[in-house]
Amino acid sequence: MKYSKVLTQLYCLLFIGILYGQAPETVKKYNEGVAAAKAGDQDAAISAYSAALAIDPMYPVAYFGRATAKMKLKEYAAAAKDFKKCIKLDKDNAKAHYYAGYCLMSMEQNEEAIKSFSRALVADPGLTKVYYYRAKIQMLSENYDKAIRDFQEAIAKDEATEKVYYQLGVCYLKKENADLAKQSFGLALKADPEYKPALIEKTKLEYKAGDYDAALALATKVLEQDPKDKNSANYKAKCLLKKEDYDAAYAAYNDVLGLVPNYLPALKNKATISLRKKDYDTAVQDYTALIAVEQDKLHYYNRALSLMRLEQWNEALGDLNVVIKEDPTHAEAFYNRSNVQLQLEQEELACADMREAGKLGYQDAFNYILGLCGS
Repeated sequence: MKYSKVLTQLYCLLFIGILYGQAPETVKKYNEGVAAAKAGDQDAAISAYSAALAIDPMYPVAYFGRATAKMKLKEYAAAAKDFKKCIKLDKDNAKAHYYAGYCLMSMEQNEEAIKSFSRALVADPGLTKVYYYRAKIQMLSENYDKAIRDFQEAIAKDEATEKVYYQLGVCYLKKENADLAKQSFGLALKADPEYKPALIEKTKLEYKAGDYDAALALATKVLEQDPKDKNSANYKAKCLLKKEDYDAAYAAYNDVLGLVPNYLPALKNKATISLRKKDYDTAVQDYTALIAVEQDKLHYYNRALSLMRLEQWNEALGDLNVVIKEDPTHAEAFYNRSNVQLQLEQEELACADMREAGKLGYQDAFNYILGLCGS
């Protein structure tokens, strides 16, 4: 019985070969290619398909099989060539158009890829993945409206994956439609709550919208997956700073600097936090670290204010000298240098600086000029 069944299958195979003009040996080699491809041996598959084509160079399914094996080996140029041969013999082969488009896309021949994808959809509108790939090319060409239509078509045809929703969200961002972008990223996370690209983009949008709790939760979720994600670490710190949770924000900025040493925004915000907390010893350390990276007059000025609070007058004087040398119109620096010089018993210099602060329009200076200068 078993032998009879095998014999029947063999006769069917031979009949198909005869029907399409293929000799039994051609079909045999083709089936060897199919078996090798299924076993994952693409080189053996290519060899068998080539043997079939050597017997009959007009056998379209052998071109398709060989092209598919080459595509799996990422031999895109050779695969595209075989898919085109298959299409020449079988112009309505939707998958041949689809895979040819994929190969062309992989070689960055985007205009030709779009044409192939479009032909595939004419032959079989049910190839939902084709909409996704065509949309991705449209994105690269900055044709965001066309990309959005293709992504929406993919979703409508049951290709509603986290990747499709995410790319759709990116298109909406490019179109400056934050609400639809946020909605799309939300749908991506509904499909896969751990999908990192959507978590990152939604973090940015929630932060921009002022929902720091939501942004913080999303950034934290990314960091649970990838503790070395520097952007999410930075957003976590920024959210905590906005929430005025200064201790947690300070620690979070230290985490950022552990990932990106000398990262300027983190150094600046650490110093700002120390100053807001009136932790002047730490502020001096933070501004010193900041000045080592960026020698800006504002950093020297803020370090001077911290040094004044610590009554480190000579050090404060040195910083204020730097500020005034860089900006001779900095009225507050003259005013504060006058106070420092007064503490150092340099009355004449204190008087001169207080007068200069007044000339520059610093109102508080007028309350002290008479007492310091006598007129």
